[in-house]
Amino acid sequence: MDTVTLADLGPVIAAILGPMLAFIVVSMRYQHQDSVKTRELITSSEKETREWVTGQLAPLGADLKDLSRGLSDARERLARIEGHLGIGRVPPLDEEGEPDTNAA
Repeated sequence: MDTVTLADLGPVIAAILGPMLAFIVVSMRYQHQDSVKTRELITSSEKETREWVTGQLAPLGADLKDLSRGLSDARERLARIEGHLGIGRVPPLDEEGEPDTNAA
């Protein structure tokens, strides 16, 4: 039986490991470029989204002010109606379920 030396196996090892190493390097480079593109897309879409949301909030703020004003007017009218009719808040109940006369 002939002994095989490491020098004899060198070309075989290079033929196997060389393409594997080249594939790993190319794959790493491709992943790096893809991640850079993804990061740029995320950044640009984040900026576009912020601009869109800011543009949408301006008219919404005015609508909310109108709604809040209308709601406070409705509350005031309801309080006046309840006062006129003699109805109002129900006093809190005590432990037995009876109206608490000591409540403020």
